[in-house]
Amino acid sequence: MPDLRAFWGKAGKSNTPHPLLCHALDTAAVAELLYPLMLGPRCREELEAAFKGLGDPVAWVAVLCGLHDLGKCSPAFQGLRADLALDLLGDHAAEDIRRLSRFKDVGRTDTPHGLLTAVHMDRLLKRWGASWEAAHAIAWVLGGHHGTIPYDDEVREARAAVGHHGGQKWADWCDALVDELCRLRGLPNPASLPWNEVRLGLVGSIGLAGLTSVSDWIASARCEDKYAGAGVDLESYAAETKKVAQDAVDRREWSPWKPPADTRFQTLFPDVEPRPVQVAVEKVTSGKSRPGLLIVEAPTGEGKTKVALQAAATFVRQLGLAGFYFGLPTRATANQIFTESAEFLAGQPDPLRVRLLHGAADEYLVGQEPKAEEERRKKDLQPCNVDSDGEGDGDAAAREWFTLKRALLASVGVGTWDQALMAAIRAPHVFVRMAALSNKVVILDEVHAYDRYMSTLLDRLLWWLGRFEVPVILLSATLPEHRRSKLVQCWRAGALRLRPEQVSTPLTAPGYPRVTWADREGDEVTLVEELVEVGVSELNANRVVRLIRLGDDDVVSWVLEQIDAGGCAAIIHNLKSRVHETYEKLEKAVEQLPEDERPELIWITGEMETADRQKVEKRLREAFGKNGTRPKRAVVVGTQVLEQSLDLDFDVMVSDLAPVDSMVQRMGRLHRHRKREETPVLAITGVGEKAAGPTFPPYTLSVYLRSTLTRTWALLRERSEIRSPDEVAELVDAVYDPKDLIVCPEGWEEAWQDNEDRRNLALEGMEYKARIVYLPQPSDDQSLRRLTERSKGARHTRSRSGKR
Repeated sequence: MPDLRAFWGKAGKSNTPHPLLCHALDTAAVAELLYPLMLGPRCREELEAAFKGLGDPVAWVAVLCGLHDLGKCSPAFQGLRADLALDLLGDHAAEDIRRLSRFKDVGRTDTPHGLLTAVHMDRLLKRWGASWEAAHAIAWVLGGHHGTIPYDDEVREARAAVGHHGGQKWADWCDALVDELCRLRGLPNPASLPWNEVRLGLVGSIGLAGLTSVSDWIASARCEDKYAGAGVDLESYAAETKKVAQDAVDRREWSPWKPPADTRFQTLFPDVEPRPVQVAVEKVTSGKSRPGLLIVEAPTGEGKTKVALQAAATFVRQLGLAGFYFGLPTRATANQIFTESAEFLAGQPDPLRVRLLHGAADEYLVGQEPKAEEERRKKDLQPCNVDSDGEGDGDAAAREWFTLKRALLASVGVGTWDQALMAAIRAPHVFVRMAALSNKVVILDEVHAYDRYMSTLLDRLLWWLGRFEVPVILLSATLPEHRRSKLVQCWRAGALRLRPEQVSTPLTAPGYPRVTWADREGDEVTLVEELVEVGVSELNANRVVRLIRLGDDDVVSWVLEQIDAGGCAAIIHNLKSRVHETYEKLEKAVEQLPEDERPELIWITGEMETADRQKVEKRLREAFGKNGTRPKRAVVVGTQVLEQSLDLDFDVMVSDLAPVDSMVQRMGRLHRHRKREETPVLAITGVGEKAAGPTFPPYTLSVYLRSTLTRTWALLRERSEIRSPDEVAELVDAVYDPKDLIVCPEGWEEAWQDNEDRRNLALEGMEYKARIVYLPQPSDDQSLRRLTERSKGARHTRSRSGKR
């Protein structure tokens, strides 16, 4: 038997190795600390139920995480640094290692250590008495710690590769390593314990998989010049690992959020007079002891963001969670809510740092606080030598989770929808995403704007979040009745371990605005649902927006006429090319005006360079945001970013025809922060009409489905006004309800039916594409391998067309 310190676990370019046993101790210590921070109540409940017969279940979970690299005790892995291994292991292993020496410029000839971990853990667990199911689940989870759960065939082939794993001799050495790890961690010999009682469920397995990977990454942040070396005193090292692990975890600033005992709205926002929807949500969520799904539908300006923060504080406090993830439709909205969330948490008794998560987050943060962000970056975790045999994602990808993706692991994060939807896609490390969400409240805003592709992913995500019993808050301007029912059914199906079609249809919603709450009662298949019709604030009460129709050639002159005596106008186009075209026309027209009558002109699209867009957004907030200093005259021309991304207020608006829910959302930017005496006007452009039906500007149908625009125009073409909130739900249901609630205008019949047929095909195509990439249904009898098989990459969160 060689000295157990002789097996190297990490080496890199250093001639001082970090023993495999030391890395196992590092990882176990980190896992024990992360366990209550990262894993949600349902994950912990399943893991503790699985391992309680062994003694301290958390200690055993930590040791299993530490055993993720057991396959490195093999000729295949040790031979990667044959110089070290031959020197440390000597004659014991020389022949085995030399036989597997690599050759340059050839494909890999060894077996990855993750597969060998699965081989050894499966063998050990069965020897200890574990059932086939328990041994398979644990061994395959640990073997997949580099992101992909192995196939059964892969493990069988690895088992047959005796020269790679070393046969019985190396198996005995693996067993000795395991026994020594248990001893150093203060646990009894595993062979003496009732492993036959271990039953690991789906949620517990995914929690163990996520915890293992993240613990490995943090434990791998040890610098090469601090590797312990083969002469390390194991007793002293084991005693020090808890302190070292605590320091590493503390650097992440992952402390759980601790809201005050009183999470009533006025306590959290003492300077804000509660609006009706805020009062209703506080009443619905108060005293809830079980997770559930909360859907809030209300017009813009009713304070849905504060509603979400107050409800999240209540759930975190009452359910013992770590924090929340707030998902927004765009980077701009994410930046805005990031700032609002940061200010909210800074005012709490226990302030907590908020993390921002999207593709340009670093650029935004550097632009906001360059010095502070530079200091934070210095603290970023740098895992190294994570993947010495090229099996998985490598050091760069591991580091990504502590830089670009850190907001998902941190207690409180704000980012785009995509980061949450990625948890519903088969991809490497999807179990890390799911585990990271398991201890949070998941908040998703503007869910009415999801196309069929994203809606299909959202449904699957809700099914899984229900299975994990994660509370979810969905915010929307309004939702069609059938869509709201589907969302409720999917979350419930997960909580009840059923299929969505097996779940009872939710109650028919009353008027609008409304709040929907759904959960399950205890362990019984008893569903609790509340539907509350709420009022609106004075700002949105009896709100009337006058509609007029405007030709494209008249937009510029009409807008300048409207603000001639003073005022601020917005022009929203569906295409960036139309934005630039209108802006150029405005510039030419404004040049003809006297200098003191010229309005300020601003344009914005989603494709602007990050730095330029930040400057424009800042100017827009200063001029048209809440409490902004409004210019005497101004015209803002932009794409849908003005609809979704910025909390702005205008006197008059021109909008291209868009789906009815988008039109309602755009209307919300009129007289948003203060009510005026005059009736706001929305001029609809970007639509023509022939005897056979409406026509739209070129390329518009690359953004929206013709059928959706046609149905919307059929509904609005003869209207002179829209009353909000009274008519909003009726209008949205009319356009999107599968039942035909709109009368086809005379002469449009042929085109109408053709549009409907094309729409159905397009929606079926988007749904099919989502089904190709999304996770299988949450089921206890499925193989974990299905979570990562045929991985499509986690970035497939939006369809290319995004049409609605």
